[in-house]
Amino acid sequence: MPVSPPTEHRTIVVVDVAEFTRPDRTVADQLAVQEGLYEVLRAALTAAGADPHDCVIEDRGDGALVLVPASVSKSELADKLPDRLAAEIRRHNAIHSRPAQFKLRVGLHAGDIRKNEHGWVGNAVVLACRILDAEEAKSELGRSEQLVAFIASSYFYDEVIAQDPASAPGSYRRIDVSVKSFEGYAWLRLHGGGWESGTALPALVAAPARDEDVVVRDLFPADELKVLQGLLSDVETDRLPMIVSRATRALIPVPRFRSVWDAFLDLADVNAGPDGIPPAVEFLELLAADLGDDDGAELTTWVAQKIHNLRRTGEQVERQAERIPLPVEPRLHLMIVVELDAIDEGRCVLSFWRQEDPLEWPPPRGGVWELAVDELEQRIDDVIVDAESEWSDQAISVALEFVMPRPLLQMSIMAWKKEYRSGYPRPLVYDYPLTLRSLERMRSAHWHRLWRMRWDSSVDVTPSLRRIHPYGLVETKENPIDAVLSESTWVGMVMDEPPSAHPDPSAGPDALTAALRAGVPLVIWHPQAGAEELRDLVSRLLLDGIPGVPGRHRDAHLAATDDGLVKDLVVLLDDPNRKIVPGGPSSPTSSGGLK
Repeated sequence: MPVSPPTEHRTIVVVDVAEFTRPDRTVADQLAVQEGLYEVLRAALTAAGADPHDCVIEDRGDGALVLVPASVSKSELADKLPDRLAAEIRRHNAIHSRPAQFKLRVGLHAGDIRKNEHGWVGNAVVLACRILDAEEAKSELGRSEQLVAFIASSYFYDEVIAQDPASAPGSYRRIDVSVKSFEGYAWLRLHGGGWESGTALPALVAAPARDEDVVVRDLFPADELKVLQGLLSDVETDRLPMIVSRATRALIPVPRFRSVWDAFLDLADVNAGPDGIPPAVEFLELLAADLGDDDGAELTTWVAQKIHNLRRTGEQVERQAERIPLPVEPRLHLMIVVELDAIDEGRCVLSFWRQEDPLEWPPPRGGVWELAVDELEQRIDDVIVDAESEWSDQAISVALEFVMPRPLLQMSIMAWKKEYRSGYPRPLVYDYPLTLRSLERMRSAHWHRLWRMRWDSSVDVTPSLRRIHPYGLVETKENPIDAVLSESTWVGMVMDEPPSAHPDPSAGPDALTAALRAGVPLVIWHPQAGAEELRDLVSRLLLDGIPGVPGRHRDAHLAATDDGLVKDLVVLLDDPNRKIVPGGPSSPTSSGGLK
């Protein structure tokens, strides 16, 4: 017969979130509540003199079982736990939207229990759970504006609470309990006033675009909203979508907002993250930095006070240290990737990665289409027009990047057009810098370390022609190109002829493959002109450094009328900071689909 494990005396605290599964709570809200519950418990136990690491805390889904060591004073727990639990819940509720706010029922008991391999058992645990489910406690808490219902067992009340005036025994009242096999009574205390319903402010905050009254949570009381509305109602910024995305850490889709005020109201209903800083407050801080004037200074002061009140100054400092500054001239990228069919090179798969935030890469993969190669320009036209529709509220420049397989690198993307359906197609180069990139390099992760090293060395300073290899001159072909490009000097290469679509390995080193695997980010060629003829043009393209080459190429193309040297020039430029995984999963919300 197995030996029963020895008993241990513990104070038993059983907690349950009131109405955890109510209909307005999404799964995300339930997760926020559950995480908040454990933060509340840890903070409250610590303040009440019980180290959470010394306690047993078992998850119960919508609640928890907490077993406090006998060494912790029961009277101190009864004295301090109610106030600390209420304070921590109030703090959680202040930075979360209404569905993620919560009230709590807390059962208090003490007794001898045993531990086996499955957990803790004993009549004392059963009794604590039974009084926690008292219907009168549930209904009283639901009707009240209090945050916590404490239900003490008759033993705990008589032996602990009633013996210490600091535990406020007069605030408890006796209730009958009839739960399952338990028939008896317990002592109920409702505590933590401060739960107020959201303030409906239709006259103050209703935006024209909204169909229902706006409900703003307790984080922003009416007097603060009046101040903020005065500061924000006339504010405009071209970078509103980017600021909203930064404030939410890009965890939610960014809708279109008519105004800064409208964006703020929307973010006021978004839950704070693990560090407890509400996205609406982060939004105001980023907006203040973007404004940089008297309005910005006043917002900065307001945010500092709010963060202080929320006791999140340390978390704010950490965020500020990690924050990537908003670029002075932000740019969005639309990356279009073409992959050839493994059997029929006349067919291909087209997909795209559309950036919605200049500081977020990679975005999710967009639509995917299977089509003939000669249909590429028409389908790409559709992708670009759709992207422009999505970007209609942005005031940010856009660059197009074409990631092509080797056999298609000769396609003249500088001659491609958009808006064919209008009857008056417009050249892409009129509206965007165009960049040609290598699918072969994108797929070859074993080349990427050297690629990053070359790129970093090329962007530190503006490279001169001395760092651009003029492959094609007789004297440079004495050594294999692989050996020549192994020198860290080279960050670019100008070829004297276009690369072969299907190089023959037996014919000797292939210059393009050598450049790709050596990490050389810039490769230039021309269908007719040789490397020496391109020298002056390449020198002009490098004036702004290698990252600025697409823009300079566009400028030169727009300035040239009949200059075939410029118009037919092919510039392959790969930035390792914008990589994707070709053939990766598509975004579930993408507009395109495999056809």
